[in-house]
Amino acid sequence: MRRHAFFAAAALIASTLPAFADGMDKRNPAMENYYGPTYSHRIFTGGEIAQNSWETYLGATWALNRDLSREGILFRVMGAHGQYDYQENCPAPGVCAYGVDPTHFEGKMWQGDVMIGYQWIRERFDMALFVGADYISHDITPFHLVNPVRGNEWGLKVGIDLESHRRTGLPHYFALEGTYSTAFDTYWLLGRAGLNRGGNIFGIEGWLLGDDTGNAQRLGAFVSFDRQLRSDLRAEFTFSGGYQFVDENGQICTSFFGAEGAYATMNISFAFGGEARHQPLKP
Repeated sequence: MRRHAFFAAAALIASTLPAFADGMDKRNPAMENYYGPTYSHRIFTGGEIAQNSWETYLGATWALNRDLSREGILFRVMGAHGQYDYQENCPAPGVCAYGVDPTHFEGKMWQGDVMIGYQWIRERFDMALFVGADYISHDITPFHLVNPVRGNEWGLKVGIDLESHRRTGLPHYFALEGTYSTAFDTYWLLGRAGLNRGGNIFGIEGWLLGDDTGNAQRLGAFVSFDRQLRSDLRAEFTFSGGYQFVDENGQICTSFFGAEGAYATMNISFAFGGEARHQPLKP
């Protein structure tokens, strides 16, 4: 119930932002006087490690207007794979599926989604909302009767991506992103705040994540920077780490987020460009 209220609040805030910023410039001002290539699509990859779990993912986002710095429709696909393990510690006979002895379980998770969204570009930040279809599969060995995420499910998926611009000279940085899927009631939400020093960003982060098995919370720090690899290729690197708290510490069963303990994440994205499309402002 708590996670649904949080997502409802996030959706309400997101829905008011376009109206609030309606009088602001609907393009990234850092691109106004730019002669170089515009970036039509982005490929992103990464992974994370937590106690008793790991996950990797690969995805891509396309701007239908072939310019990620302009307001318009986005198309996104992503796939992920991970593994996790846990012990079922039964407090009394008959409470758990396998008696009083701890039993070890191993899980494999596959996930894939296809989403369409719309991106708003403002002077200090950009925001995108997505909706689409999601598929999640959990294969648990040995079969675990009491784990609610075993098997396969299709679901409706929604997402939000809100981030301040790193190349407009702003001294501070903020971001809020996450998704919710009706498949196994799976969700994650990430908030970041930090300092921006010439596009090199560092600060603190907090996570909420979970599914039908339970909930987890993370608190940590992150660093992010970008590099121009070619005239038509820009890369962005983000690394983070901290501590994960798990409700009841996964005493009955757990899922993709793992158990309580340290965590670390890595994300790399590549923006691919084309011909120059921006002209300088007239004097």
